This record gives sequence, structure tokens and C-alpha cells, in this order.
Amino acid sequence: MAKLAKGLRLALKIVAVIIAVLVLVTIIVANSSYVQNKLVGMATDALSKELNTEVKIDRVKLNLLAMSASVEGIKLKDQQQRDMLKVGRIWGHMRVLALLRGEILLRRCEVDSVDAFLIKPDDGPANYQFLLDANKKNKKDKIDKDSTKHSAFKFDIKDAVVNGIHVKYNNADYELAQAFYNHWRGKHTITVHHLKLNWQKQTKKALVKWYLDSGTLTASISEEENGKTRVDIKGLELKSDCDLPRRNTGKPHHGAFDDRHFNLQADLGIDVLHTGKDSIQLRLANGCVKDTIAGIDLTELTSDITISGKHITLTNAVIQQVTTRLDIPKAEIFLPDKEKGTSLSYNADTVKGRVMLKDISQPFAPVLRKFSIPLNLRVGVNGNGDGMLFKDIHVNTDDNKLTINSMGMLRNLRDGHKLNLHFEVYQMVARPGIKHKIINQFTVKKYMMNQIYAMGVVRYAGSFDILWKKQQFRGRLNTEKGDVHFNFELDGITKYVSGKVGTENLKLGELFEIDKLGDIQCTANFKIDISKSRTAVMRKQKGGKLPIGHVDADVKKIGYRNINMKNIVTNIESDGAIANGDVTLKGSLTDLVLQFLFTNTDEMSKMKVKPKLKFGHGDNKKEKKKKKDKKNKKERAKS
Repeated sequence: MAKLAKGLRLALKIVAVIIAVLVLVTIIVANSSYVQNKLVGMATDALSKELNTEVKIDRVKLNLLAMSASVEGIKLKDQQQRDMLKVGRIWGHMRVLALLRGEILLRRCEVDSVDAFLIKPDDGPANYQFLLDANKKNKKDKIDKDSTKHSAFKFDIKDAVVNGIHVKYNNADYELAQAFYNHWRGKHTITVHHLKLNWQKQTKKALVKWYLDSGTLTASISEEENGKTRVDIKGLELKSDCDLPRRNTGKPHHGAFDDRHFNLQADLGIDVLHTGKDSIQLRLANGCVKDTIAGIDLTELTSDITISGKHITLTNAVIQQVTTRLDIPKAEIFLPDKEKGTSLSYNADTVKGRVMLKDISQPFAPVLRKFSIPLNLRVGVNGNGDGMLFKDIHVNTDDNKLTINSMGMLRNLRDGHKLNLHFEVYQMVARPGIKHKIINQFTVKKYMMNQIYAMGVVRYAGSFDILWKKQQFRGRLNTEKGDVHFNFELDGITKYVSGKVGTENLKLGELFEIDKLGDIQCTANFKIDISKSRTAVMRKQKGGKLPIGHVDADVKKIGYRNINMKNIVTNIESDGAIANGDVTLKGSLTDLVLQFLFTNTDEMSKMKVKPKLKFGHGDNKKEKKKKKDKKNKKERAKS
């Protein structure tokens, strides 16, 4: 027995030596340049034949001692013989024990220096389509094979890193600085550092250059929680620039928003709830977006998002900007579809919000920078790439001293010179206390504040338009002192406010605290200078608190000392310090003229009045001649 045991030990040693020699020879042979060159030739020939295009590999390295392999200098042409893909190096480190169990388990995989040139024309297949077709064929072959025989190998990667990727896709450039993948204890984690995209868009006035940087993007997938996926983005940047200055440069009263000069930074947290063949459900759990130059500061963004093809649905969306909050129960977005010939459109039946207008002052309206009255809003919105419709608008303050019901539309959005923002105000009610409060939100000179207070409850119905460098207002005011109808325009080019105003029953005496005056029925044309440069010269010379301009009024009827007077003409000229005017009561032979002046609209009762008579018939003769000529013209027309 002892001799037998000794013989077995000797036999085992011989077998071990033989196995060791065979392994050593295998390692030496596998690591030899001859074998590796053969592997390169076999791999390139097989791939070229499979893909029907030219494939080159500079070098394949195997290290069976370290259980690692690398492929260097991979080059792939598309089927038009253009360089489509270049890879500097792919390296992998396998686990020996897993290999013995029939599994290919990579401890780590590295990919360095990838350059890709991809084209997808509008009227043909992409230059990479043949790769997708080959992949589909391989999948089908694998399914057919697996249906008859179970695969002997399993494939898994624990860690991977990718460095330096550049992809040119049509006219856009994509860059990736670095990406990591890790699989540990049932959790897959992908971290992407600085995925960058550059593209250009030609507008009517300039070539706009766009730049997107993902910052740090981390996606985690949990096997234990039914594939729950979480994506966190920190430091996302979206920028645009062109060779032109910002639209508000040198224009302090213009908003800073300019889609040619974006500088957005964002942090986002997204949960992937479900993925299907053609759809995906997401939850924007948290988000914030800032553009410090334009003044955009969205402190909270949340929404459930469903994407199905070109259809995006948002539910329970919240948009918070500092002290302004909008709640959108449901909104739909339909992206452009060239195959169906449809363009961008969107709708949201009900948007509710609590709005502080000062929050939008920097990007859109600097004049609102002190407007801190909270407004409650309800509106329906729908639109497309060229305009928007605002329906069923309701606005009110917390105390309901201000209520507004209206509708509006934005047209010609793509052409700034033709852009038109139009609103129809069905009813606006301003009760005592709110009018002064609203006016005090603006840094403007305050005229006729006593008269505004004396009007009491003000009701308004009408419309207004915001055009390129013009604003037009029209409508009817109903007040406790009478009704006023008006139509006027603010011209941003000439810097004048001009228009027409009229009334049938205004209590003028009560409004200006002048006991001698009664009700008035009249129409008036006015033109007021709003040019800061022109009015600054007059203010410097004469001072004063009055508007600068003139008013011409035709008074059909006015009460004066319990006497009703008719057919009165009034003219007022104001240089800012003193307003001079005259009231002319025309007679058949003599005109009664009252000349007056005042320096303060709040002290109209103290104005100086100087009566005088105007003799002569020159004007009357001219008017009679005009009437006669008009009568003769009508008679000739009849004949």
C-alpha cells in the first residue's frame, strides 16, 4: 500500500508538471505576437464580411496571466467608404473563477478615445443603419439558437469607464468627457460627466450658436425595487449667443429676456416610472432653473410626464418662481411631425396661480419691479409656434377690490415687428383703495390722484393691443362721477400719447371740486409728450408738475351756475409748469371767452379765470360760408 501511495503521488506530480507546462506554453503562445496578429486578421475578416464594409484593428493584446485583453486602433467605414467610427482602445479585465463556471464576468472595462461621424438625411437611411440591421439579425439568430440549446456562457460587467467621446451627428457636435458604470449588490449606477452638445440655428437677423453641458448626470437602477430608476442632474447648462448685443442693451425699460442670449443653469431630479415600446413615464421630482442675466429664477419644478411618440402629457405640474406659483393639472404638447405634416401645438385647459408681477420684471417688464400686490389667476392656454390663445382669464386680489375677466391672444410670435398681444376685457372692477395702491407700485409722476379717488368704484370694459413700439387702449369707464369712453395710443417711436376721450354725463364740478360747474357732455382730443429727453429740458427750464402737451375739447353741454350752456370750444396748452386755456361760448354776433390758468390739478378750485368778450363776425362768416358750401354740394350731388 505504501508503494502504491508513493506511486500515485509521483503520477500526480508528473500530471501537474505536464498541466503546468501546457498552461505555460498556452500562455506563451497566446501572448506571442504571431498568435495575436492571427487573431487580429481573423477578427477583421469576420467583421468585414458580416458588416459588408471595411473594418481595421491595429492590435489585439491578450494577457492570460492577468486575465485581461485589449483591442487598439479600431476603424470602421460606412457603406459609402467614409470613416464612421474610430476607437483608440478597448480594455477588459476578466475574473478567472467566473470563467471556469461558464460566465464572462468583467471586473472592469475601459474605452478610450471614440470618434464617430453619423449622418441621418431627411430623404434616406442613416449611414449607421447597416449596424442596426446586423444587430437585429444577430439577435434573431441568437433567439433561434437558444430555443434549441441553452447558452453555455453568461455575460456581465461590474465596472466600466469611458473617456473622450466625440460624435458628429448631421450638423450637431456631441462630446463626452467621462462616464462610469458600476454594478454592485443589485444596483446599476451610471455617472456621466459633461456630456456636451453644440449646434447652430440661423434666424432672420443672426446666426445663433447653442451650447448644452449636462454637468454631472447620475442614473441608478435598482434590481430589488422592480427596476426603479432615478436620474439626478447637477450643474446642467444651456447657453446661446450671437454676434449681436442683447435686445435691451441701452434700453433700461426693456426686459432682459433674449432667446439669442440664454445662460441657464439647472439641477433636476427625475424618476423613471415606466418604460414601454413607444412610451415612457417620468416624474420630475424636483428641479430649479436660473438665468441670472435674464432674471429667470424658477425655484421649483415638478410634474408627472408621459411621452408617447410625438405626444407629451404633463399632469400635476408646479412652476414656482420666487413668490409666483402656477399649478397646471394637465397640459399636452404635440411635437412637430414631418411625416404627418403637423407643427408644434400645446394646450392646458386650466392654469391656476398666485402671481407677483415683480417676479417677471427683470426678464420682461422692468416697470413692474416694485409691483408686489399678490394676484390670483385662472386661465386656459393653447397655441402653436406662431401664437397663443388665453381663454377664460380671471384675475382678482385677495380682498376682491380688483377683479378682471378677459381673454387674449398673441399673434405673429416669430416676427417681432408684426407681433401683436391683444386682450379683450369683458369686465374689470376696481373698488376704493385699490386704485391708489396699484399706481403706487410704479415709479411714475402721479397726476390727478384726487380725481382718481373721487371716481369711487371704477368699472371698465374694452380692449388693448401691445404692438411693436406701440400700445393701443380703448374702451369705456363707468365711475360714480359718470361714464368716460376713450381711445388712445402710446407711440414708442414719436414718444407721444395721443387719442380721444368723451363723456355724456360726467360730473365735472364734483370731480375737480369746483362748485360752479355741473355735468358735462363733450369729446376731447389730446396729445401728451412722454419723451424723457424733451420733457427734461422743459422741466429744467420751468420746473412744474403738469403734463406737457395740449387738449382740444368740443363741449356739447355743460352746467355752469345752474345754467346749461351749449356749443363750447375749449383749448388747453401746458408747458409742464403752467396750463393756459380758454373756454369759448359762441354767439351769433359775440363770443364769450373765459381764459384760465392753473399750476396743479389737485387745486383746480384756485385756478385764475379771466372773462372777456370777442366781437366780430369773421369766424361766424367763415362758418356760415362752410355750411352754405356744404349745402350746395349736397344739392349738386342730388341733382
